[in-house]
Amino acid sequence: MYIESFVEYNYIGEIAGLLLSGLLLFVMLYVRPKKTLLFKYIFNGTILSIVAILFQISIIKVANNPDQYYNKNLFGIQLISFLLVYNGILYCIFSYVNMMSVVRRNQRKEFILMYAVLSIIYVIGIIIEIAASGLYTFTLDGIDIRHFTRYYISAGIVCAVVCFIASALNRREISRITWHAVCLFVPTSLVVLIGQMIYVVKAHYIFSATTYVPIFMIGFLLFHNVPYDELSGTQSIYALDAYLMKNMGKKKIWVVYVILKTLDIENFIKKDIDSLYYGISICRNLENLSPSLRLYKMSDNKFVNILEESDPGKAKLIIQEIRGIFDKSRVDLDVPFNYTIIAGELRSETDTILKVRQFFEFISKRFIDHNSSQFYITKESDYKGFSEHYEISSVIRDIRLRENLDDERIVVYAQPIYSVGTGSFKSAEALMRLKVGDKLISPEVFIPIAESSGAIHMLTCIILNKVCRAIGSFSEYYDFDAISINCSSKELSMENLNRDFMEIIERYDIDPSKIRLEVTETAMFENYERANKNMESLSSEGIQFYLDDFGTGYSSLERVMNCPFKTIKFDKTLLYKSLHDDRMNDILSYMIEVFKKNGFITLIEGVEDESQKTYSVDRGFDYIQGYLYAKPTPIEEVKKFFNRKSSF
Repeated sequence: MYIESFVEYNYIGEIAGLLLSGLLLFVMLYVRPKKTLLFKYIFNGTILSIVAILFQISIIKVANNPDQYYNKNLFGIQLISFLLVYNGILYCIFSYVNMMSVVRRNQRKEFILMYAVLSIIYVIGIIIEIAASGLYTFTLDGIDIRHFTRYYISAGIVCAVVCFIASALNRREISRITWHAVCLFVPTSLVVLIGQMIYVVKAHYIFSATTYVPIFMIGFLLFHNVPYDELSGTQSIYALDAYLMKNMGKKKIWVVYVILKTLDIENFIKKDIDSLYYGISICRNLENLSPSLRLYKMSDNKFVNILEESDPGKAKLIIQEIRGIFDKSRVDLDVPFNYTIIAGELRSETDTILKVRQFFEFISKRFIDHNSSQFYITKESDYKGFSEHYEISSVIRDIRLRENLDDERIVVYAQPIYSVGTGSFKSAEALMRLKVGDKLISPEVFIPIAESSGAIHMLTCIILNKVCRAIGSFSEYYDFDAISINCSSKELSMENLNRDFMEIIERYDIDPSKIRLEVTETAMFENYERANKNMESLSSEGIQFYLDDFGTGYSSLERVMNCPFKTIKFDKTLLYKSLHDDRMNDILSYMIEVFKKNGFITLIEGVEDESQKTYSVDRGFDYIQGYLYAKPTPIEEVKKFFNRKSSF
């Protein structure tokens, strides 16, 4: 029976929802999103959204053109199928919002049971509606599905209200960003749902897809694409970079750099639910300190807290409260952990993202070997020290990238070594300096930086190149045995070490025996087999090896004997101790005797006065190096210490 004239339903909103959900599904499949426990609700909800919209569009097509498409049984299946799929969408939204709380996750069974009861009521309502009105009626030119639409929209409103109430009751257990999202999008969804209920009656507009598709899209963008972790509320390193780029130099920003040290980070984060609860509670307590405090997660054990605060006194008070939160958690948690907290203001010395990151890494290295928890607020001297460190690091990186063996920023000095047997200087040790602007930086400062940045081998190749060039310029006219250079422990185990060194030596057509390499004991222990193989290979080319700084490392005499060393270079600390300690004197005398009996040459370094000289000569050292005999001089001038050849 026809009851009124018909106005066709406008479903442009459903088309928009279909395109949006299709795009979202495509992005999720191809951008490798962060697949947390809750990601499945976003993914499954998006697929159900596509299915529901297709059903909705087909229903509207039939309603607008019943003469062409209507079939009673098929249309009934379409309606019921949509209602069931829509219930699945509501389940995904309901679960996603509530499972953002770790407490609610512990109550998952109760929540599933509650939603099962709501679903049963929903299905019973469908049965009653079908029995009472069939969910739809005929008009003059089409099918009236307004009652059908109002029914499932009512279910959506109930779901939104329940989600908001559950989130409000659980406010302290969810992250600030999650709560803000709920406060923004649940009321917005309610407005759209109510608008749908009104407009389907007044104007026959159907846009119900816009009530659920945006929820999945916002959830994906916030928590699974880049910025936020749904449990901790922390943002990613990319979000931190974006924040710093936007606000550095415009606001007073304090950084609190946190490194957690625990026996098993997996236990702390995933396996132990009590530890997980405390971990999340730390984040909640941090957020409650100040609305200006932002949380960022760098890795499983590294976090950055950003505090916007113009008052230094208030900022330091909040930073102390951050420390208090971690101290309390250390007491409460069963999983043992320590922390390193470094806090400091961003200043002109840290005016780029790279500098910020490197500054706090630079400070944190001081505490890397500490077993206890550490708390440190940066000082004026830290910024000055970092500026020097950063400048040196930049120069070293540039040297490595340019790969110029004649780089003028590597300055080579040489310290002559005195031969006790001949009473003359027969060799020298090449010493590297780094030129940064107008300053010469000592190797004690820049070598660790070069090693940590992977540039040390390039620096060694440069000094070898310059030593070979110097040797080539005066070896024909001056009598000397060799010039030694230091070989880093990092490069002694490199597979291409022999090739790189020999290419440089052959370039200047000098005798390889004129080059000697000084290797520390520590270097031998990093990769003994590879190091020994490289040494054997270079020895076969005529290059001799010194065991440098003997007495400061951990080598056994057996290992020393088995390596192709020719010279044992005793560290100066042994000399200084032996002068005042009879036991050390006996040990040193014994070691000298053992090495000389086995054909090794002995060399002592650090001789600076007559008493040290007399002691060294009396103990039988073959060579002596120190300021008493000669100070380092530019490599080009070291020839002045050598005797001229008689043919000259």
